[in-house]
Amino acid sequence: MCRTHLESYGVSDKVTPFWNKLSEFNKYPWQENASKFLLTYMGIAFVIGLITDFIPLVMIQLLLLLALYSIGIGYVFTVLTRGARGNMSAPSYDEALVFNSDSMTFKVILLYIELIGLGYIGYLIFGGGFILPYIAILSFCSPAMLIVLAMEKHVSSALNPARIASCIRAVGWPYLLLFGFSFLIDLGLEFAQDQLHFWLPQAIAYPLLFGVLAYFYIVKFSMFGYVAFQYHTELGYGIDAENLLENDDTGVVKRLMAKADVYIQEGRFEDAEDVLYDLANDKAHTVKALERLVRLNIVRRNPVGVVKAANNYYKNPKLAAIGGDALRLYLEIIGFEARFKPTNAGARTVLINHMKHKRYEEDVNKLSAINEKLQTDVNLPWLMLARARFESEVMNNDNSALQMLNKLLSKYPRGGHQKEAEQLRQVCQSMQQKLPSA
Repeated sequence: MCRTHLESYGVSDKVTPFWNKLSEFNKYPWQENASKFLLTYMGIAFVIGLITDFIPLVMIQLLLLLALYSIGIGYVFTVLTRGARGNMSAPSYDEALVFNSDSMTFKVILLYIELIGLGYIGYLIFGGGFILPYIAILSFCSPAMLIVLAMEKHVSSALNPARIASCIRAVGWPYLLLFGFSFLIDLGLEFAQDQLHFWLPQAIAYPLLFGVLAYFYIVKFSMFGYVAFQYHTELGYGIDAENLLENDDTGVVKRLMAKADVYIQEGRFEDAEDVLYDLANDKAHTVKALERLVRLNIVRRNPVGVVKAANNYYKNPKLAAIGGDALRLYLEIIGFEARFKPTNAGARTVLINHMKHKRYEEDVNKLSAINEKLQTDVNLPWLMLARARFESEVMNNDNSALQMLNKLLSKYPRGGHQKEAEQLRQVCQSMQQKLPSA
C-alpha cells in the first residue's frame, strides 16, 4: 500500500513441515478437479490403447504416447507451481488440456535427453562402472531438478550442478525425506507397470497404468510444490518468481486490486476506476471488480457511477452463488441511492430469496414491481415465486401468497418453477384450512 519494497524473512519455520502433511498429499488426487482429470486421462489412455492395438505402427504409437504424456506433464507441473504459491487446491482438468504456454513437455523431454546424453558420454569415457553411480546421483537429485525446472522454466538451470546443490542445501536434511518419499513412489510405479503389462491386454492396461501413474505423480508433485512453498525464501523464489513470472489469474487479480487500493488511498479515483473497469472486462473477475467500483462510487458520492456499476454487477448469471454478498451490497446501494433496483428479474429473485425478515417488506414490494421490460424476462416466474415465498414464510400471509401463486400458475403453467409453486400452494392451502380450528 505504501509502495515500499518488502523483504521476506521466510516461512519455512512458520508453516507445517511437509513430512507432517503426507495425508493431505495423498488426498490431493481425490479433490473434485483432480478426480475429473484422472477420469478424463484414463479415458484418453483407453482410446489410445485401443488404437495402438489395432494400428501397430511404431511412429503412430510414439506420437499418441507423446500426446498422452504431454497432458500428464502439463497437469503435474501445474500442480507443482500452484503448490509453490501455497495453493493446495487442484487445478481443473481443462487447465492441463490447454497447458503448454511454458512448453513444459518439450523442456522435460529435452532435460531427459540431455541427461541420457551425459550418461552416454560418461560411459564412453569411464566405462560401465560409471552407469550405476550416475543413476544413483540422478535419482537423488531428481526432486531438486524438477522443482528448479518448474519454478525457473529453464532446462539449463535444472542441469546446473550448482543450482541443484543450492536447492538441496536450502531444504537441508529434510531433503532426504523428500527423496525417500519420491523414491518409494517411483519404485512402486515401476512394479505396477511391470505387473499390469504382463497380466493385462494393452487396451485395459493403458488406462489402469496411466491412471495409477497420474495419481501418484499428482501426489508427488503436490509434495514438491509444497516444499517449494515452505522453503521459497531459502530457495530464492520470492514474490516475483512465484507470482509475477507465473501468469496466474489469482495473482493478477490480487495485484490489480491492490493497485486500485493504492490509487484510492492516494485520491486518484479516476485511475482506480480505470484499473477496476479493465479488470471487470475479464469474466472470471467481473463480480469482484464491479463490487469494488460500486463502493468506490458511493464513497465519491457519484450516483451515476454507482448505478452503472451496480446494473452490471446484478447482471451476473451466477449471482445466486453469492446471494448474501449481493444483498449486503444492495442495502449499501439503496442507502445511498434509494431509487435503485436491478433491471432483471433474476437478480431481484436472488435478493428477495435472501430477505428473511419482516423489515424487508418495503424492499420486497419495490423489487416485486413489474415494469414493461420485466414482463418479457424469462426469470419473471421465479421472481413471482420468490415474492409468494416471502409472503408465506416471512410475513405469514398465506392469503397474499396464494393470490400470487394462482396468478403465477395461471400465467405460467409450465416450467422449472411449476413443482415448487404447486408445493408451496398446497402448503398455503393446508395452513388456511387449519387456521379456523386453531
